[in-house]
Amino acid sequence: MSDQSLWRNLYRFGFSFLLLLSTQVLGAGLELNQHGVKELGQGFAGTAVLLEDASAIAHNPAGLVGLPDRQFSGAITGIHASLDYNADFLREKVEHQYGLEPTRIRGPNQGRSRDLSVIPALYYSHRLNEDAAVGLGVYAAFGSASKFPENWAGRFHAIETEQSAININPSAAFQATEQLAVGLGMVIQTYEAHLTNRVDVSYLAAESVIQSVEETEDRGTAEDVARDVLEQLGRSDELDISNEIELDSIAFGFNFGLLWELDSRTRLGLNYRSRTTHLATGRALRPELATEELREHYLDNLARRIDELTQVGFEEARRDSEAAVDERGALGGRIQARITLPEIATLSLGRALNNQWDLMASLTWVNWRLLDEVRLENSDRSSRGGSDITESGDDVRRRDLVQPLEFESTLRYGLGVRYQFSDHLSLRAGASYDESPLSNPEFRTPRGPDNDRLIAGLGLSYAVSRQLGMDLAYARIHIRSSRTEARENPSGTLHRASGSARGHIDNLGVQLNYRF
Repeated sequence: MSDQSLWRNLYRFGFSFLLLLSTQVLGAGLELNQHGVKELGQGFAGTAVLLEDASAIAHNPAGLVGLPDRQFSGAITGIHASLDYNADFLREKVEHQYGLEPTRIRGPNQGRSRDLSVIPALYYSHRLNEDAAVGLGVYAAFGSASKFPENWAGRFHAIETEQSAININPSAAFQATEQLAVGLGMVIQTYEAHLTNRVDVSYLAAESVIQSVEETEDRGTAEDVARDVLEQLGRSDELDISNEIELDSIAFGFNFGLLWELDSRTRLGLNYRSRTTHLATGRALRPELATEELREHYLDNLARRIDELTQVGFEEARRDSEAAVDERGALGGRIQARITLPEIATLSLGRALNNQWDLMASLTWVNWRLLDEVRLENSDRSSRGGSDITESGDDVRRRDLVQPLEFESTLRYGLGVRYQFSDHLSLRAGASYDESPLSNPEFRTPRGPDNDRLIAGLGLSYAVSRQLGMDLAYARIHIRSSRTEARENPSGTLHRASGSARGHIDNLGVQLNYRF
């Protein structure tokens, strides 16, 4: 097979992997480090100097010049993510306005998410001559996932969350000096998100009824009505509707690497991956309101329910139901979101203690500060104009939904060892402490209840022959227990989750490396 045909087939295969990756449910968290199985076995320590196979493309492309001939590496990592979110879920927006106690949302307070997923990665490297090499990698860079029960009390915050960012990463490297190698790559990154929850339309309807009464009655009467309506209507969940958000986009960036041979036993590696900025587009789907016929049928049912509970009359109840299912609340449509995924820099040091033992350490900086909020904007401007809903003088019908994050930049510290047991077998172990970008409990929602992590890994590599090798590794990621006081804005209802979250992730990876 010619080199041109080989590159073309690998390129097509890479895109096939991309399509597979984009449908996977990724482990809880944001940054994914499962790019290579050797690194997994060392708890992600020393990644910028541990450059023994073609996965160097993701960890430090400068390492490509140290790989002989042509190499293929294919990895599969199975992830079991366990997440527990236990909280009191409260309605308090209208209650606070009228001096009433918050009302609890019905359903189990504890949400358990148990996800099993598979993350593949694919790499090919080609040594052009003694001083230059090229390669291509396809791997997952970021992702998060959770799936809570449909009927749990946090259903208005989150049910399903799936996000993935996949890198297609062509790279090149050259030997700049006898001690220094340089690598550079282009990153083509796809982003996909699938988010679901329920919309508390009954509470929106209760709010609308109370506002209608307040316009015609005095404050005392409005408070009495608020108490009755919230008791009768606001706690009802029979008319909740589904919220299904789909987003996707493509963005571009680059990665850069340096590898210094300080002496015959010591290596220093630096890997940098740039930020990527996505303008993701998609739709917010409301299946119960998907057609005009369904919407009218739903509004009539909601109006009859309001009238039964409040005796305000069907016409007034119909107006209140329309206010609950309009651009301010449950109405869906085209949306967009600008999402900046952070730049990452890793500095690693490797030291050969003797012919059998190698020690590695690393420090990774992730600029999460770039992601301070997630803002879902209504890109459909046809529904803007003609109504001053906010009574602020702004001619705007649709409100953006915003989830503040206030992420902070983080560091990850890692230390690992490798033991050459024999000519064919090497053993690995390592651990890392990974800071979380999320420190404010008010933003620790069921969609992302992250906290600092402790990572520990074990692994082995076995050379079957001169051409074929395999890696096997296991890593456990423990997510520290954390407090939650999340205040969200699911369609304007401002529900609150007060409690705690905890979790862990088990990783089992296998990788095959073939030398042509």
